[in-house]
Amino acid sequence: MRERKIKLTAVEDRPHITYEALSVLHKYDVGLIWMEVYAFVAYIKLMPVEDEVWEKIKKELKELKGWATLEEVELFPFEEKDTEMKNVLDVIPHGVTLLGKNGDIKYFNNYAADRIFSTGGKNITGISINKYLDCSSMMASLKRSKIKKSIIKEKMVLGNQMYEVNLQSVANEEGVLSSYLLSFYDIDANVYNRYDNPITFSDIIAESSKMLEAISQGKLYSKSDSSVLITGESGTGKELFARAIHNESKRKMKPFVAINCAAIPDQLLESELFGYEGGAFTGGRKEGKAGIFEIANGGTVFLDEIGDMAPHLQAKLLRVLQEKRVRRVGGTDEINVDVRLISATNQNMDEMVKNREFRIELLFRINIFSIHIPALRERKEDIPVLYEYFVGIHAKRYSKEIDGIDREAMKKLIGYNWPGNVREFQNVLERAVALSTAKYIVPKDIFLNYDIVPHENSDINSLKDYLESLEKKKIIEGLRQSRSIREAAKNLNVTHTLLINRMKKYGIDIKQIANY
Repeated sequence: MRERKIKLTAVEDRPHITYEALSVLHKYDVGLIWMEVYAFVAYIKLMPVEDEVWEKIKKELKELKGWATLEEVELFPFEEKDTEMKNVLDVIPHGVTLLGKNGDIKYFNNYAADRIFSTGGKNITGISINKYLDCSSMMASLKRSKIKKSIIKEKMVLGNQMYEVNLQSVANEEGVLSSYLLSFYDIDANVYNRYDNPITFSDIIAESSKMLEAISQGKLYSKSDSSVLITGESGTGKELFARAIHNESKRKMKPFVAINCAAIPDQLLESELFGYEGGAFTGGRKEGKAGIFEIANGGTVFLDEIGDMAPHLQAKLLRVLQEKRVRRVGGTDEINVDVRLISATNQNMDEMVKNREFRIELLFRINIFSIHIPALRERKEDIPVLYEYFVGIHAKRYSKEIDGIDREAMKKLIGYNWPGNVREFQNVLERAVALSTAKYIVPKDIFLNYDIVPHENSDINSLKDYLESLEKKKIIEGLRQSRSIREAAKNLNVTHTLLINRMKKYGIDIKQIANY
């Protein structure tokens, strides 16, 4: 016995047609859970019915005059819309909460559950929002506002994070209020962060030789106290490396403070870096403010996108690194600081020095050790293991059971050039998991951000290099499709010795491509 969901479609919209269908259900003493009737269509959810009884009911319903079809459905239209809407809201990278007229929680997305309310998997619908944060003043302001579609904004500190909280009314076309929408935006995610959670090199997922070499360098440099410059494209994980270096260094029990030099205007960046005295400028705190070098004293300062730092700030930073002292904006006293500097950039620093955009003496100071993080397209052998890692995280987050990935879907992931690198890869997989309707990820689940994928040989001008790249690609394809090197050699119509020599020439490791 099980519950039934049926859709009845009528030929004509005549009186009593629904009553006649209900009479059949009443005859067999079948209880109704839910019903919704439209012109020509009726949706009915029934209490559990035995299979034999259900067959009799279906037969009598089909014999009724006026009904064209009877279908058993898995989801009603409103359930489909609700499911789709929840999946979409869970992909949004900020908190979303829907409140009833009295302030009770009606819905909240995964971001809000994890970071705002810390529900731990518990259902908190029906509970007043005031149990978690005081929205009474925002509610009152919204009710007083005479502006249509008004949005009330406040800044709130929730946990260790500051958010911009937006409150707005949800009403129909006639202006009848149904609920309130509460949104939470992390206002300083890319500006200023202090991380207390330990990230180590074991958290960096990689199997490729290039990434393993970068990890090996990072572990070695973490034992030193000298400056490190991390280079690589946006989204490759430069900050992850910086945090891992800090957490394996002798400074790991001290603060790690990060700031994005490209995300803050120059005049504000100076005060964030070096602090300011009270009264130094209009709008500042009366008591002044410590800069990140003071806050991180004894620990590590991470300057992301250091190549975007203005020349006058470069000069001041150089002085701090040389003298290990900081002078606040508007101040006269110098404060001793002991920090290790880790910097990161996605720009060509040598070219910037040649163009007089970056001070060469500062580059010498920040580039005692250097690590280059390869782009994802340069280490595609990492894609299968990264897939397993991220899908595991997102499947747990969305309460889904994902058992694997279709071969063509994996080819789609490997064939893409990933201009946004691992950050883009993670976002694509999160979207795939959130929208997947099966236990396997299939090609249609994978929505790539760019339709045009540059050909991997498009930048090769030499005919010799181009032919070698094609030969390497053919060898890799042959090895993927074979159970051994000897079988691959036979399929490629070359000798076993020749194939091994070519593999050595191109640095092809059979272990690294076995999981493709």
